Amino acid sequence: MKLSLCIDAPEGDSDSNISIPPDTTARILTEELLSIYPAAKNYESAEISLSFVSAEEIRRLNREYRNVDEPTDVLSFPMMDGDAEDFPELPVLSLGDIVICPEETARLHPELTPHEAIYLMIAHSFLHLLGYDHDTEEKQAEMWELQEKIAGRFAQ
Repeated sequence: MKLSLCIDAPEGDSDSNISIPPDTTARILTEELLSIYPAAKNYESAEISLSFVSAEEIRRLNREYRNVDEPTDVLSFPMMDGDAEDFPELPVLSLGDIVICPEETARLHPELTPHEAIYLMIAHSFLHLLGYDHDTEEKQAEMWELQEKIAGRFAQ
């Protein structure tokens, strides 16, 4: 199973000029996907779209999809509802979209380097795409533990 990571970053926008190695990022996410959702091995491939946007654009998306009129660091748009176990058996596992605002990520996570913060957002959103949430203390503890583990792998 191979995970395709489609990365979209606007050219000429210094706030969105975050360079991540797509092959390494895809490899780590593939390994984590297979660990979290072993049935993923039954798919030929998986897909995630990763976009870097301005604070203005993420504010628009946040307002449109969450009714929150302010910028945020990251938004997740899962293709499937529910847990990973509910994903249908198709040749390609389309996980969904991750939208990151580097400007807001840096502002909200000043204790991290820009790359650490971006990878934390990728890990966080990746888990949302797999059905994880943080709406209870128990779920949050589980999700935070997994996201720290995944984000830590990018730093190695």
